[in-house]
Amino acid sequence: MRGIVFTAALLSLGSAAAQQPPASEYAGVLAQAEKLFAAGDQDGVIRLLGPLAAKDPKLAEVQHGLGIAYYQKPDFPNAIRHLSMAFRLEPENTPAWRQTVEILAMAYYFSNRAKDALPLLEMAAAWTEDNTNFRYTLAMAYLATHDRDNARRTFAGIFGLAPESPAGYVLAADLMSQEKYVDDSEAMILAALKLQPGLPLVNYKLGLIALTRGRAEETAKHMLKELETNPGHSNAWHYLGDAYVRMGKLDDAVVALQRAIWLNLQSARSYLLLASVYTQQERYFVAENTLKRVIDMDPRMYEAHFQLARIYHKTGRPELARKEMSVANELKASGAEPQ
Repeated sequence: MRGIVFTAALLSLGSAAAQQPPASEYAGVLAQAEKLFAAGDQDGVIRLLGPLAAKDPKLAEVQHGLGIAYYQKPDFPNAIRHLSMAFRLEPENTPAWRQTVEILAMAYYFSNRAKDALPLLEMAAAWTEDNTNFRYTLAMAYLATHDRDNARRTFAGIFGLAPESPAGYVLAADLMSQEKYVDDSEAMILAALKLQPGLPLVNYKLGLIALTRGRAEETAKHMLKELETNPGHSNAWHYLGDAYVRMGKLDDAVVALQRAIWLNLQSARSYLLLASVYTQQERYFVAENTLKRVIDMDPRMYEAHFQLARIYHKTGRPELARKEMSVANELKASGAEPQ
């Protein structure tokens, strides 16, 4: 979507409303609203234009301006209310109407109303072909409504791929998996396999989908299959270790996670998971050293400090445990996310 603007030049003063104020007065109000927008005073715009909309809801420019102001707050329900009015009042294909279409579409999308957003997004796509952010939103709206084929075609277009190619399907699968649409992702991968049997990394991708579904044994099966032909894939070793942890096969998890680390010495998450396994095995000394390695790599990792505090507690070092837990709590309060 292009930058949101509100200018008297953009908006037509020719509203057909019966109770419209005199043209000079109306132009002055819109010019004042423009200044408030430029100053970032959305509440001021609402205070200025709100009474006009209440007196005459058919003032297209006022509805448009209020819609933009509420969108920028952001207050999406009110943005939708006013922009829906502007959409009906503004002449089609004018700059103001096109902007209304774009912003109303985004307001619907951000309100988790993808079905309502889609017709507007599709309409706006005709004049926003060079805007990849807008096209990505269109693809995500397709995905949210489980229109996987249109999502795939749109994703492929963004990345310059042929939509019916194996690469187009795999790209869509990766993006769908990232957004936790695992059924759609799996369907894309299987379709790609029909087009190109023996496609690289397919078992790894199917393993990730299985892990998302909580199917540890299936994950391990796919990761082992991937590693037969791609033994240098550190992430495959990591997720194999993850699957083994979930299956309770801790010794096998250690082997897999060690290989993940040897292939990627900066993989803090593999060290962290390995430390957790060592703790479960009551190998506290090696777990402690592993966590210190994690903290050296990422001092702000909440989970590493939390696990280290627990080890200090288990090994009878209460002062160190309190100190480490204090650090963990500070990181959590500051927004550091658990791994």
